Amino acid sequence: MTAEAKRLALIGGGGFSKEIAEVAQMCGYTVDATYSSQPSAQVGTYRGYLDELLADRDAYAGVALAVGGVSRAAIQARAEIIAWLDRHALPCPPLVSPHAIVSQGVKPNAGAFVAHGVIVNVDARLGRFCVINTGAIIGHDAEIADNTTISPAAFIGGRCMIGADSLIGPLAKVLQGIKVGQRAMVGVGCTILRSVPDGAMVWPKPDSAVTAPYQS
Repeated sequence: MTAEAKRLALIGGGGFSKEIAEVAQMCGYTVDATYSSQPSAQVGTYRGYLDELLADRDAYAGVALAVGGVSRAAIQARAEIIAWLDRHALPCPPLVSPHAIVSQGVKPNAGAFVAHGVIVNVDARLGRFCVINTGAIIGHDAEIADNTTISPAAFIGGRCMIGADSLIGPLAKVLQGIKVGQRAMVGVGCTILRSVPDGAMVWPKPDSAVTAPYQS
């Protein structure tokens, strides 16, 4: 495949797009165009948004989703873009930093992003369009479902299950074998000691390391 044929388009023009672009370039892609709802670009040339990307699709070997999952609203926005990508059958290769440690038996699914300094242990499962951000640790046999963001320096223990469309905040810890439900939000620095139901939000108490009650 030629360098021209390995052009990659980005959807999303915020700061996260720079992280995606850097790893994509390390994986052999050329990244020179951004498609975003905002008329600005962190990477390359701003080319419009989804309609323009669809018109340009033949120019690219694939598309990378570069919208950060930093809130419930952002996770939902990502889900809507993923549905659009699926409807139009646009290829979305997984991007794995060469500075990550990804163990045997781990096969990131379409659109997954694994950043610098990540450790993914044996037989973990990385779903479609999940984000494993800088320095996060994923334990053996853990399952990270579709469109879930694991924030920088978070720890997911072995055999944990993190549901789709969820957000695990920076420095959070989900201990061995625990299940976090779909659309759940786990705040910065939380230590999760029991299962988290679908749609719950968990935040640490400001004066201790003990997690506060779940909030719907």
